[in-house]
Amino acid sequence: MKNILARGGIEFLAVLLGITLSLWVEENSKQKDIKLSLRNDLINIRADLKKDINEIKRIDSLKTKGLEQLEIYLRIMKNKLELEEVNSELLFKNYGNISYTFFPMGSSYLVSLNSGRINYIEDVELIIALSKYYQNSYERIKTNNFMFDEFLNKNFFRFRSILEDQKLINDKFNIIRSGRFSEYILEAKDRISSYQSYVLVDIKNSAENLLMEIERYITI
Repeated sequence: MKNILARGGIEFLAVLLGITLSLWVEENSKQKDIKLSLRNDLINIRADLKKDINEIKRIDSLKTKGLEQLEIYLRIMKNKLELEEVNSELLFKNYGNISYTFFPMGSSYLVSLNSGRINYIEDVELIIALSKYYQNSYERIKTNNFMFDEFLNKNFFRFRSILEDQKLINDKFNIIRSGRFSEYILEAKDRISSYQSYVLVDIKNSAENLLMEIERYITI
């Protein structure tokens, strides 16, 4: 009887050990799959970040040109420039230099977030960098884009449509010289300067820091 019980106990332990080992192997395999998928997520996020940084630089360059354009408008209003001294192509056609804003790419991050894989990151510095970019700087740029677009909708497009309605360059020039849109131009200059020096700088720094943390993480 004791031998039967002993043999039964050994068989039970063997079955239990087999089940435990099987579950461990399955869980270990699952963890490896998650880590591999997470690494691929981060590689995709890295690609998005590189595109974002290039786009930030492009928008920043356009904003600089937009400020130069607004400065010409202000000099015209102050009678410091005459029509023959300015580039009419710059003055009356490149309005995009003033109106463009930066829209980040967040699809790869959202895929990882919605899958839950992003929660498996244990590296504190990487978690902080991800949070700073996608929950702080990312939301700030969206809010500022909305505010800037709202300003443009109320002011810029009316200004542009009135200028474009004029057939002669001289008439366009005289509208600017009249100072009719001086308040808009001054506010646009201030908003663009703030957008460049605060919002774009912040998100560029966040993007570059996150890119550095991802590079470090995926090469470990």
